[in-house]
Amino acid sequence: MAQTWRQEVQESQDIQGLPGDVAINDVAIDDAAIGVATGQTAVQSATHAISCHRTSIGIVSLALAVVALAIVEGLILRSNTADHVAEMRLILAAGARWAAFVPAAHTIAVCFSAVVAVPVIVVLLGVIWAVTRSAGQMLRGLAMAALPMAVVGLIKTIVDRPRPSTARGALMPDPSFPSGHTACSVVVVSLALFALHVIDARIKDSRGLAGTAVQSSQSPLVWRVLRTVLTVILVVVPFVVALSRVIYGVHYPTDVCTSLVLTPVLVWCVYRLCDPAR
Repeated sequence: MAQTWRQEVQESQDIQGLPGDVAINDVAIDDAAIGVATGQTAVQSATHAISCHRTSIGIVSLALAVVALAIVEGLILRSNTADHVAEMRLILAAGARWAAFVPAAHTIAVCFSAVVAVPVIVVLLGVIWAVTRSAGQMLRGLAMAALPMAVVGLIKTIVDRPRPSTARGALMPDPSFPSGHTACSVVVVSLALFALHVIDARIKDSRGLAGTAVQSSQSPLVWRVLRTVLTVILVVVPFVVALSRVIYGVHYPTDVCTSLVLTPVLVWCVYRLCDPAR
């Protein structure tokens, strides 16, 4: 085969009037260069894969650690009588101080129940898909909503902390720790922020196609102001929901505080792990 290949190159170069040995050497050099480039690409791909793998392990480890800490915290709180008494005092004090807020707390409870929250999540997922036209991004949003809520439900079952000893707390059928409504508010807000992010990216891309690179570097002023206002409002929502659950007398302060810490971490972990670009 090597002899035949050399003969073909020699004949081709004889026709062109070029020295055969020079042509063969040039071909060999080109082949070597291609081999080096291919090797470098393979090394870069392997390095990227290893880096992504390490990042994924770190993210999963963080999520597992936070969940484990939440379970340990819940089990300790369930068995600690002193903390129970102290938190009951806080619940009663909050209910008395903000009694006028109780009707609003009831409305908030309805808004972030499954009956209302699930359709809102579906709408937000539809917005994400409509803007990105990416099934991967839509599934990413779905995972951001479903997985954290599933983990919260699992922790509730494991810890099985009774509800506060209040009139409304006694009517709640599910365990108290952590707060499901607070976790749901974090999930809804996270999806809304995700939707704002993809809309902003789409606007920037549209301006880039319509004008110069300078125009595409930022969104229109009106949109930037609106996005900032909406972001501030959305970030405040979970804290309002958390406070309302304590005032309403259906959760201990540690229930809602745990959800305010646990759920954003889980949502962020899922957001990173489910990135279609990974």
